[in-house]
Amino acid sequence: MIRIELTIDVASPPEDVFGRLVDLDGLPDWQSSAVRVRADEPLAHGVRIFECRRVMGREIENELEVVGFDPPRRLTLKALKGPVRFTVDHELAESDGGTRLHVVAEGKAGRFMKLGEPVLARQADAEMRNDFARLKELLEYLAR
Repeated sequence: MIRIELTIDVASPPEDVFGRLVDLDGLPDWQSSAVRVRADEPLAHGVRIFECRRVMGREIENELEVVGFDPPRRLTLKALKGPVRFTVDHELAESDGGTRLHVVAEGKAGRFMKLGEPVLARQADAEMRNDFARLKELLEYLAR
């Protein structure tokens, strides 16, 4: 089991942070592995997201479902297909005029990736921390 948890403070209101989290066209701007991401309708509870990510040099297709949607407080995604079954929960709270964003990602590597799970966990942790640092920079730059 892989579990990654992080909390960052962003000098931008929760509405702006949440808006960036659900902007699928803009995900490649701050998520390094995102190649293509789309949904057939606006994000809401139950909507499916189809994405292509570059992981360990390969393009991997995933299908996710929005399982928690409470703008601008919570966005929870669950992978339905792909080599790693995971959930990512984003909890947003107003903090000193900005946003405290708490993210928990949990996953379990499939049968074929089980042996590489420790390496995958380290890589995913580093990538997630870098991605959310980029998101913070982007939002704070836009807020100026």
